[in-house]
Amino acid sequence: MNFSLWSFRFLLWYICILLVQPQNRFTFLWPLHIADISFILAIGFHVLACLEAQRPLVRLGPATILTLLLMVFTMLSQWFGVYQIHAGWCATTDYIMKNAALLIMIEATAITAQRVMATQLVALFATLWWVKGGLRLSAMGATYSGDRLMGAAVSMIENPNGFAYMMCVFLPLYLWAYQQAPKKWIKVFFLACALASIYIVFQTGSRTGLVTLVAIGAFLLPYYGRNHFKALAIIAVALYFILPLTGEKNMARFRTIPQAVAAFLSPTRVQEEGPVSQEDESTEERKRKNIDSWGLIKENIVFGVGVNADPNKFVERFPMARGEVHCEILRAGVIMGIVGMGLYVGFIVLIFACGNWCRAHAGGWATLHDLGWTFQIQAVAIAIGGAFCPQPWHSPMMLLAGSASALYGIVKAEQARAGRTGGRGGVPARPL
Repeated sequence: MNFSLWSFRFLLWYICILLVQPQNRFTFLWPLHIADISFILAIGFHVLACLEAQRPLVRLGPATILTLLLMVFTMLSQWFGVYQIHAGWCATTDYIMKNAALLIMIEATAITAQRVMATQLVALFATLWWVKGGLRLSAMGATYSGDRLMGAAVSMIENPNGFAYMMCVFLPLYLWAYQQAPKKWIKVFFLACALASIYIVFQTGSRTGLVTLVAIGAFLLPYYGRNHFKALAIIAVALYFILPLTGEKNMARFRTIPQAVAAFLSPTRVQEEGPVSQEDESTEERKRKNIDSWGLIKENIVFGVGVNADPNKFVERFPMARGEVHCEILRAGVIMGIVGMGLYVGFIVLIFACGNWCRAHAGGWATLHDLGWTFQIQAVAIAIGGAFCPQPWHSPMMLLAGSASALYGIVKAEQARAGRTGGRGGVPARPL
């Protein structure tokens, strides 16, 4: 029995459950704990595989080292956070530790480039359920507020901003699959998925989503202009038809983006006179949360206020710091201080840097080159979209960090093997 293969299979099944969350739709699955069982089986088979092959349980790649530091500082924050309620296990600790374990398992079990690609493809096919859900909700006219499309029944995309953010994170993956597809009809399918994700971003009316979409578009356009001009032309024509389908209230929200950005970057609070629009109120609330959260971070720079802090101890000085600030790096700083902010940035830099390194050392293997480029674009999407969303170290971020780091280690090991056997230096001797 191939224990390593079965461990990886159960890990892929866990990733699928994590992204689709079928228990939200089929409630009879709740008592079965299918995600927990899948992950436990993945760990069990991995332990057996390591014992059989006499190799370490953990591959100490860049992402795993960073994750172990994250786990250590999470526990330190839980014990030494200034306003921590108690030192027991809490929901935030549970959230971070589970996503950390996911990353460590990905880097430990994705031991070939094909496995890294399988991880990405499973994530791709799992998120097609999101695309289907978005199109169905749009057809039903299911709106959150005004013309804004509701999110699907998955925790990461249950509101318009989260939905648009995640669509932007996985959009480059649909385009990667389009590039690698061997047949024209498969190419058409994945290009349609990419267009559908863009349509969903517009339908959510999310200014976060649109800003992120524009940011990754700035990276996509030069590459597609050189290598996939036909696809770029199709996307441009599709956008011409998608824009009129966007509700007027959503378009009005998008037109407030320059004003919102200017107000958001202003160092002082703005006192509005007269009636205030919902968009202006949202911008001002986010801004005040950011200001108060940063003030709280500066007061508690080392360990933060704790992963389960008592807001009553700081709410008089920083009233808007109660609850979750809609900025991932500030949220990391609030709960874990400057170290948490550094760790958060570290994962984004790691995804981008590993993707860039793999792309530069892919040799003639186009699939590897394009996957490295995809990691880079996804890192940009997380960096931009995460500036306006509340949950650092979410599972897609950790999944991408583990995959990018695993691919980096595989290519580097292949280069070392090629050097020992007289292969070409700096270029993989064969598809990995």
